[in-house]
Amino acid sequence: MNGRPDRRKLIPPHLADSVLLSQLDGELSRSEAENARVHLESCWTCRRRLSLLESSIENFLDQRPPLQSNLSLDGEQRVRQFRERLARHAADSELTFAETLRAHSQSFVSALSAHRAAVLASVIATCVLAVMFTDVLGARVSADTLLAKVQTAENAQRPAAHQVTRRAVRLDRIDHHSEITRTLATFTSIEDPETSDTYLSSSGESAPATTVHRERFDGKSSAGTTVGLLDSQFPPSIAAYFASEHWLPTVTVEAFRELIRNRGLSNSSVKREAGAFVLLYPFAEGHPSGISAAQLRVDASNYTAMGLSVFLGSLENGIEYRFTPTSTSTETRTAEIARLFSPHEPVNSSLTRSLPAREPARVMPLSYTGTKATDQEVRLNAALHQADACMGEEIHVFPMSDGSLVVQGLVDRADRRDVIRKALQTVDQSERAQIFLPQELRSSAQLFNLPYSTPEISQPRLAGRQSAAVSGSQQVPLYEQLFQHFSKPGASKEETEQQINAFSEEAVNLSRESFLHAWALMKLDLEFSAQRSSELSAASVQELERMRQDHRRKIASIARRQSEMLAQAGVVPQGQFATVSIKNQDAETLLHLTREQNELVLALFTVSEATPETGTAVSRLANLLHRIGG
Repeated sequence: MNGRPDRRKLIPPHLADSVLLSQLDGELSRSEAENARVHLESCWTCRRRLSLLESSIENFLDQRPPLQSNLSLDGEQRVRQFRERLARHAADSELTFAETLRAHSQSFVSALSAHRAAVLASVIATCVLAVMFTDVLGARVSADTLLAKVQTAENAQRPAAHQVTRRAVRLDRIDHHSEITRTLATFTSIEDPETSDTYLSSSGESAPATTVHRERFDGKSSAGTTVGLLDSQFPPSIAAYFASEHWLPTVTVEAFRELIRNRGLSNSSVKREAGAFVLLYPFAEGHPSGISAAQLRVDASNYTAMGLSVFLGSLENGIEYRFTPTSTSTETRTAEIARLFSPHEPVNSSLTRSLPAREPARVMPLSYTGTKATDQEVRLNAALHQADACMGEEIHVFPMSDGSLVVQGLVDRADRRDVIRKALQTVDQSERAQIFLPQELRSSAQLFNLPYSTPEISQPRLAGRQSAAVSGSQQVPLYEQLFQHFSKPGASKEETEQQINAFSEEAVNLSRESFLHAWALMKLDLEFSAQRSSELSAASVQELERMRQDHRRKIASIARRQSEMLAQAGVVPQGQFATVSIKNQDAETLLHLTREQNELVLALFTVSEATPETGTAVSRLANLLHRIGG
C-alpha cells in the first residue's frame, strides 16, 4: 500500500433515474433513502434532474383526466349505450372491409381532435421521460461526461508503488490554409507518483535540451515554469499562457483541464469521427494567449486520449499545434531515475528512504529499444559515415534521457579525433561530441555502454600491417604458389618475398575492410530498425538507404578485387569467380559471410601455428567471394 487515497472514490456517482423515481414514490429502504437525500443535498445535477422528473409527472397527471371515461353514468345509461353500439354494429355488418377500416380511421382522428391538448401533453411528457432515461444530454454535459470517462481509464493505468510513467509526445505545427505540416519537437516526461514530481525534456529541430521539474500540492501546481522549454516552438503569447498555467505538454485529461481552465468561456461541443470522439472547447474572443480553441481526441473504444491540439484562428484555415502520444510505458523507479527529479527532498520523504540521497539531475544514455530515431540522429550518422568513423572505430550516437543526442567513442590519434569533430560540426556547431583517446580513458573518462545488443557473432581476429607472409623460418600456406608467381628472372629471393608480403598484406587488409563495412551495415540496422524509424522524414529514410547501399557496393567491390588478385596470382584458375548480386542479402548474413572470408584470408596469407588444409580453404574462400561479390 502506498497510503494514497483512491481518487475514483472521492467523487460519488450520480443517482440513477430509477433511484430518483423510487425516492419520489417512497420505495427506498431507510438507509437508501438517507443516502439519496445526502447526495441530493450536495449534487446540483441530481437535484435538477429530480425537479425535471417531478415537473414532467405533474404535467402528465394534469392532462390525464380528459382521457378517462365519465364514471358518473348510471347503470341504465350504460345499458342504453351498449344497445346503441350493438344496433350500429348490426347495421354496419354489410360494409366492406375497406369501408370499415375507413370508418375506424375517421373515428380515431375524431377522437384525437377532441382530445388534442391531452394527447399533445402526453407526447411531450413521453419525450421528456425518454430524454431523461436515455441520457441524451447537452453538448457541454456530454463533453464533461467523456472527460470523466477518460479520467477513469487513466486512473486504471496508474503505476504501482515504486514505478514511474514515461511518456513521449510529438509536437506538429499544421497550417490548414497551406496544408503544410512540420514536426517541431518531441517531449519526454517521467511522472513520479511517489513525490508528484514530473521530469520533462525536449528534443527536435528547434527545441533546446531543457529539463523542467514541477511538484503538485492538493491539485495545484507549484512555481515551476516551462517558458524555457516551449518558447522556441510557440508564439510568445501562447508560451506565456502555458507558463502562467504551469502547463506541461502531456496528452492527459489533467493536462487538458489545466489548459482550458482559464479560457474565459463555459460552452463546449463533442462530435463523433471515425472511431473517436472530438471534444472542442472554444476560448473567449480576444483571449490574451491568442488561442481560439482547444481540442482533445478520445478513442471511442477504450476512452484513451489520442491527441491534444490548440488552434490559432479558425479550425478550417488557421494554425493547429497538435500533441500526439508516441509511446507510454511504466518503469521501475530505480535510483538513477530518482536522481532525474529535483534535488530537494520530496514532500513525504518517508516514501523514498530506501533510495540514496537526491543529487542534481544527471543526464543518462538510453538504449535504442524503447526510443524513437530522429532526423538529427540520421544527420549525425551521415556525418560519421562521410568521415569513415563507422569503420571499426567504436563511435555511436546515444539518445539521452533529457531528449538530446551525444556522440561518444574512442579513437587512437588526436588528428583522427579532429577530423571526426569537424565532420559533426557540419551538422550542428553545438553538437556535444565526446571522442576520447586511450590515455584519457585511463584517467577519469568513462565510455557509455552500447545502446544496442550485439548479434550473436564473435568478432574475428583482424590482422593489421604487422602480419607477414614470411617470418623467419615460417611461411604462409600459399608461399610456394605465390613465390612461383612473383619470382622473375634476375630477381633475388628477398625481392620476391617482399612482393609476396605486399600481396598478402593487401589481401588481409581488403578482407578486414570488407568485414568492417558489413559490421557498419549491421549497426545501421540495429540503430534504425523499422520500429525506431517509424517517425523519420522521407529525406532521412532516403539518407539511411543511401548509406546502406554505399556499404553494400563497397563490400561487393572488395570481393571482386580479391577475386581478381587470387586469379592473377594463380591461386585459382581465371574466370572461376562469377558475379552474383548481394542486393537481397540481409545485413546479418553478410556479416557472417565476411567474417568467415576474413578468417580464411588470415589463415592462408599470414604466418600462424595452425596450418589449414590449403585446397579446402582456397575452395571455400572462392565460394564465399562468389556469394559476396556482386
